[in-house]
Amino acid sequence: IASEKIAPLQDAVDLDEATNKEKASLLAWRKYRVQVNRVDTLKPVWPEKPASSL
Repeated sequence: IASEKIAPLQDAVDLDEATNKEKASLLAWRKYRVQVNRVDTLKPVWPEKPASSL
């Protein structure tokens, strides 16, 4: 789900059309994706998803 949220936000940044809110959302989703990737699968503690306020 994180990659689905990140893709259009990254497009906006790449095209230099992203708002400050979109840039902040992109950063939050990218951090979330990294945190999910680091979850210990033997003792999973899942990070909270970023708010989807766009």
